[in-house]
Amino acid sequence: MLSLLRKHRLVFYTSWLLINLFQAYSTELIDDEAYYWIYSRFPDWGYFDHPPAIAILIKAGFAIFHNELGVRLFAAVLNTLTIFIIDQLIEKKNDLLFYAIVASMVITQIGGIIAAPDAPLLFFTASFFWLYKKFLQQMDLRNIILLGINIALLVYSKYHGALIVFCTLLSNPKLFTKHQTWSFIGIAFLLFIPHLYWQYYNNFPTIRFHLLERNASYYHPSFTIEYILGQLALAGPLVGWLLIWVSLRYKPANLTERAMKFSVAGIYLVFLLASFKGRVEANWTVAAFVPLIVLSHQYLLDKRGWRIFLYRTVPVTLLLVLALRIYMISDVPVHSWMPKDEFHQNKVRANVIHQKAKQKPVIFIDSYQQASKYWFYSGVPGFSINSPYYRLNNFNLWPLEDSLIGKPVWLQVAAPDSAFQSFFYKNNWTFPHSGIINDYYSFGKVAFSQINTNTSRGAVQIYATANIPAGYLDLFQLPQYSQTGVWLAIYNDEDNVENLFYTGFTVKQLVCEKQKLIITLPQKFAPGKYIGRLCIGSCLQGFPTINSPCFYFEADFLRAS
Repeated sequence: MLSLLRKHRLVFYTSWLLINLFQAYSTELIDDEAYYWIYSRFPDWGYFDHPPAIAILIKAGFAIFHNELGVRLFAAVLNTLTIFIIDQLIEKKNDLLFYAIVASMVITQIGGIIAAPDAPLLFFTASFFWLYKKFLQQMDLRNIILLGINIALLVYSKYHGALIVFCTLLSNPKLFTKHQTWSFIGIAFLLFIPHLYWQYYNNFPTIRFHLLERNASYYHPSFTIEYILGQLALAGPLVGWLLIWVSLRYKPANLTERAMKFSVAGIYLVFLLASFKGRVEANWTVAAFVPLIVLSHQYLLDKRGWRIFLYRTVPVTLLLVLALRIYMISDVPVHSWMPKDEFHQNKVRANVIHQKAKQKPVIFIDSYQQASKYWFYSGVPGFSINSPYYRLNNFNLWPLEDSLIGKPVWLQVAAPDSAFQSFFYKNNWTFPHSGIINDYYSFGKVAFSQINTNTSRGAVQIYATANIPAGYLDLFQLPQYSQTGVWLAIYNDEDNVENLFYTGFTVKQLVCEKQKLIITLPQKFAPGKYIGRLCIGSCLQGFPTINSPCFYFEADFLRAS
C-alpha cells in the first residue's frame, strides 16, 4: 500500500488511461465523431468545419483498430498526456488538490474519450504554455522553433487556439518588441500556409460559415443564459462555478501564469460577447480549461476551507460520472419520447437501413450526422443532400455527389414535423418517402459567388458568378437534367425558409466553368428587406441544394419611383 502511495502518479495516469481506453472501446460513436471519421477518409489540409488535426489522429488510430477504439485511440492518449503536462506546469504542488480538480471536471473525464478537435486543442494548449515558460527562461533558436511549430499545431487543431496565442501576447506587451517573438510567429504562419491556401481554393467556406452564416438574425437572452450555464456545467457539475471564480481572482506569480489568466478571462469574454450575436456551443471555450486547472489549483493551495469543500464534492462527481459511463456503454433501447441519444442503437439502425438498401449508396436529407453514422456502422457510403432548410457541410466538398449522379440509390427519409408538411402542402409538393431512386441527381457542388442585386418597382435582378465543377457542364446538357431549375430561397428572421421561388433559370444555361450571369426573377416582391440564397433543384421535389451564401436585398417601391 505504501509502495502504491509513493507511486501515486503512475497509478493515477495508468488508471486514467485504461479507464478511457475501455470507455472508448465500449461506447458507440456520437454524431460528430462519425463525421470526423469520414474526414479521415479524405485527407486534406482543411475541412468545411475545422482544420485537419482531428482527421490525422483518427486516421492513425483507425489504422490500428478498425472500430470505435481506433477512432478514439489518440484522443484518449492525448487526454492523459494533456493532464500530465498541466501537472508539470504547476510549480508548487498539492497532488491531492490537483487530482481533485481534474476529477471534478466533466471535460477531463467523459470528454477525454471523444474524438473531436477539442482533444488536440487541449494538448497543444498545454504544451504551448509549457514551451512559453521555457521560452521566457531562454529565448534561443530551439525554443523559438518549438514554439512556432506548437502554435501552428494549436491552430491546426481548432481555430480557437489562436485566442490562446493572442491573449498570451496581450499579457506581455514587451514580447512585441522582441525579434524572437516575430520569429516564432513567422514560423507558425509559414506552417499554416497550406491550410490558408485550402481556404482560398475552396472560397473560404469555414470563414463564411462561422463568421457570417452562423450569426442569428435576432438576439434572445436565452443565448447568453445558455452560454453561462453551459460553462458552469462543463467546468464541473458541482464546482465549476468555484473553479472559474477562483481562477479569475488569483493573482499571477509570474508571466506564464499571467498569460494563463489573460487566456481564461479573454476566452470567456470573447464568447460571452459572441452570445449576443447567436448561440454559442458550450465547448467553444474548452481551451480555457488548461489554464483554469492551473490557476484554480494555485488559488486553492492556501485556502483550506475551499479545499475541504472541493474534496467533499469529488465522490459525488465521480458517482455521477460513473453512472454516465455505465449508461454510455449499456445496451439501452431508444424510444421516441426520449431526448436525443447519440450513444445507442446506431449499429441497429444502420443494419436495418443496410438491409433495405441492398448495398446501394444511401442518401439522407439534411443530416451529415445520419449519413456519417450509417457509413461508419454499415461500411457503405452515406451521403447528405444539403437543402436550404439546413446548412452546408463537408459533404458539399467531398467527391461523393459526382459519383452518385445517374445511379440508383436508397433514399432514407425521416418523418417531417407538421410545420414542414404544411410548407410542402402550401407549395403543392409531395414530401418524399424512403425508397429506391433509380436516377439520382443533385448539383450541390455548383457555387454561385460575387452576388449583387438590383431592385426596381418590386422586380429583382440577381448578378452572380457561377463556378461549375469539371464534368457538370456535360451533365447540364443531357435531357434528363437540362431543365433542372435555379431557385431562390427566402428566409425569415428566425433563419427558416419562408418560401422557395423558381427563378426561370435552368442549368442548361450554364455553359462554362466560370460564368457571369444575370437572373431576372419573374416574381414581384412587396416592399421590405429579404435574406436569400440561390439553390439548384435535385431529383427530390422541394429539396434543391444550397449553392450560394446568404445575401440581402431590398424591394422598395418609393425609392424606385
